[in-house]
Amino acid sequence: MKIPYELQIVLVAGYLAYKIISIGKGRIHRTEDFLLQVLSFGVVSRSATAAILWLFPKSMPIEVDEAVSIALVAVLTCAVATVLGMLWRAFGEGVVRSIMNVSGVYRDDHESSVWQSIMNQPAKWTVVQIFLEDGLVLEANFGQMKPFPRVPIIMNEDGIATYVTGRYREDNSFESYDITGNDGDITLTYVPRSSIKRVDVSWRLPDRHIIASEISA
Repeated sequence: MKIPYELQIVLVAGYLAYKIISIGKGRIHRTEDFLLQVLSFGVVSRSATAAILWLFPKSMPIEVDEAVSIALVAVLTCAVATVLGMLWRAFGEGVVRSIMNVSGVYRDDHESSVWQSIMNQPAKWTVVQIFLEDGLVLEANFGQMKPFPRVPIIMNEDGIATYVTGRYREDNSFESYDITGNDGDITLTYVPRSSIKRVDVSWRLPDRHIIASEISA
């Protein structure tokens, strides 16, 4: 804590942005990459904060001491870093990836796994089928979920949790489930990773991600 306040602000703001762009992606960065990313976001956020403060009148409506002034700068810098992190996560990575693919620099989407690439596709999921090791197939048909949950499916490294609307037995017969209970509750099913053999995802991609083909007669 003996390092200058400016450096502390840069490090904290940069770390906030780093967490936003990396959380949930399962990426492991080398120490130098981690530090450079933190410093990059922190310096850009602090520079943006300085520009914002320069645009506004320097005279404050009330008298503030140095400690309050430092705290205000820290809060503003962290807020800017948070916005920058969200913008990079939502748009920046995709734009840079598209430019690199178009220019032929690389074809890798730089995600940590194929599953992360699937999860990051901007598609509306319609049906998910979970094939279990015992031969059963659990189906989550999002169009049949009434009421529709805000988060219809949760996926992570340890397994999948979803609202199962039906299942296929080994003889291919189908059994429909009612996910709502007597008191308006909804049944969520957790499937551990060790029980999952395969997962099929049906989705609708945006029109901009589909190449239309012309069929000549």
